[in-house]
Amino acid sequence: MIGKIFIGLLVGTLVGLFITLFFLPPNVPVTFMTLFWKKITGASIITGLLCGFYAYLSQSKLQIFIVSILIGVVVFFLKDLITGKNYDPLTMGAFTGALIGGVFAIIKQITTSIRIMKRVESRRKSGFNYYG
Repeated sequence: MIGKIFIGLLVGTLVGLFITLFFLPPNVPVTFMTLFWKKITGASIITGLLCGFYAYLSQSKLQIFIVSILIGVVVFFLKDLITGKNYDPLTMGAFTGALIGGVFAIIKQITTSIRIMKRVESRRKSGFNYYG
């Protein structure tokens, strides 16, 4: 559980920094702290945290992806209500949720494939499915 939440925080931070770079005015000096403390990055971190928690609870890759989009939209709408900065919360939340949900769906697919391949390999070593 801690691993999924940590991955969610990391991916949320990276996605938030990436999105914030697009919305900074060109004459603002860009430092790591100015990127990190923007409201878009904070909302992305919260989205990553919640998506990581949901990815721990869910077993379906498609469900993780779709619910992550919904979590992103809800978090960005709440950010819009709290801060009053309107950066089109529906689009930004869906984009952020889709990126984070896609990462979790890919991770779940990779771990499932590795688990299945290990199981098949152990059964082949034990003599199952040999026709000789």
